[in-house]
Amino acid sequence: MNISAFRERPIAWQSNPPTSRDYKQVPVDLDLAQSSEPLVDLAEYGIAANSYYARRDGLNAPYFRPLASETNEIFVRQGVAERMDQANRLLASLGIELYALSGYRPLAVQTELWEFFIEKAKASLSDPSEADCAEFASQYCSDPRKFNQDDSRTWPTHLTGGAIDATLRSRESGDLLFMGGLFDDPSEISHTAHFEKLLASFDGDTQKLSESQLEALRNRRLLFWAMNQAGFSNYAFEWWHFDFGTQLWVVDSATQPLSREQPSTAFYGPAFK
Repeated sequence: MNISAFRERPIAWQSNPPTSRDYKQVPVDLDLAQSSEPLVDLAEYGIAANSYYARRDGLNAPYFRPLASETNEIFVRQGVAERMDQANRLLASLGIELYALSGYRPLAVQTELWEFFIEKAKASLSDPSEADCAEFASQYCSDPRKFNQDDSRTWPTHLTGGAIDATLRSRESGDLLFMGGLFDDPSEISHTAHFEKLLASFDGDTQKLSESQLEALRNRRLLFWAMNQAGFSNYAFEWWHFDFGTQLWVVDSATQPLSREQPSTAFYGPAFK
């Protein structure tokens, strides 16, 4: 497989992609064997990781502080870790590897994030209603307010251990690859296809992109297709967010066919650590 060709392969985009509100009705089959997979530490699989929400150096914009409920380790379901390892094997020939930022989140962490994005909505929208704020926040965070362990319509995707936030870095230097936008920036530049749309506005002429824009475009493609090849779907509002086995995995896979199985049912329910 020519992994370097992924940088030249466009990411399709839609005018109105599904948000985290649109997966609630997807069925979850907890009788499938995968549903009982344990949470595992990514470090045990040799996958580079740094819990973004636990950082204490103040360099985790837009928070600039650790979240009170977060831990230093990043846990995911075993099947997620195995597929990330597969993506890493693809990337190895380029001297590149995945770098995980967040995986499984306890409800308390999810609630802290939700409240942060609600405040962002209040600050950035013009005289927003409560519903407006919730709609804005739902682009970047699953709503945890009505969580019920017995009701799959209330399960935040990160709470299942089937969602992973990741970027790319150089294996040799450890430097992160340039993606053109910050992790968790609640703006359009975070949308996975942001630079695809910009390129389309130039009629596909890459010479009209700046060097930094072209680099971000190519690196986002590489991350997207390496993860897609391993069986993950991407959340269109966040270039870093990928799912496997979750309700959001099913919804997003319908708009971005995977190189592997095309799912109709999720199998990861809430996980607890």
